[in-house]
Amino acid sequence: MNHDIVLQLALPVTLFCIMFSMGSSLVAADFKRVVQTPAAVITGVVSQMVVLPLAAFIILSLLQLPPELFIGFMILAFSPGGTTSNMFSYLAQGDVALSITLTAIVSLVTPLTIPLLGGLVLEWQLGDQSEIVLPFLPTFAKLVVITLIPVLLGMLLRHYRAAFCLRFEKLMTRVPLLMLLLVIGGIIWQNRTSMSLFLDQTGVPALLLSSLALGLGYLAAKLVRLQLRTARTIAIETGIQNGGTAILITGTILNNPNMTIAPVMYGILMLIPTFAYILWLNRRRAVIV
Repeated sequence: MNHDIVLQLALPVTLFCIMFSMGSSLVAADFKRVVQTPAAVITGVVSQMVVLPLAAFIILSLLQLPPELFIGFMILAFSPGGTTSNMFSYLAQGDVALSITLTAIVSLVTPLTIPLLGGLVLEWQLGDQSEIVLPFLPTFAKLVVITLIPVLLGMLLRHYRAAFCLRFEKLMTRVPLLMLLLVIGGIIWQNRTSMSLFLDQTGVPALLLSSLALGLGYLAAKLVRLQLRTARTIAIETGIQNGGTAILITGTILNNPNMTIAPVMYGILMLIPTFAYILWLNRRRAVIV
């Protein structure tokens, strides 16, 4: 993939806008749920931060992917909290408030966990002599600037200008998502002649991982006897990953086109099992009614 304005400028700006938009939807009550519903929050965070990366590691190891694709998928697995998960939780008639809380919490911790865990995976796959490294402090600083700071700025705007945020909520949410779609579309267009090859390389792992993530998230919630709406939300949160952050790491910080293939393709293909799950829920609901 070519390194140009799409990855170097458009993607960071888009991520900043997405995280600012998410922050503008947060209120103090979103964080109080950690105390009010600790089982749901803890299960959701563990499912995203622990269960999914472990599942990804096992699946990718069994499939014996090339090191660069393996790393790309693992960095994606370390990047939970996709902002679109809130929309999908709504479509699945899940607990949208819990979805927002989980997205907010993981967004606060991933600037620390992604460079730490990603660095370990790089060293394991490529060896400590590789020229490709993920420096902890620069990566942490960049993620703080692009993901954490805009969330905090958005929360400040919501606190002091709540009426403004509520009035323009749809606009502030849809425009950044449209920007992300344009960025992904730009990456796909640049590599349109290679898309069939990318699909061959990553299609099966992406579909397997996204489908398994939905199932594991749902199972984790049911094992601790959470409500059905909560289980649906945790399933969606586990399956929907923050592809934008993963692409930022692989494409901009690591400057590795091959690693970027995995998060780009997952960001597209994860929609298939997600929409299938939502359609199944809607059909089931219609039959019951």
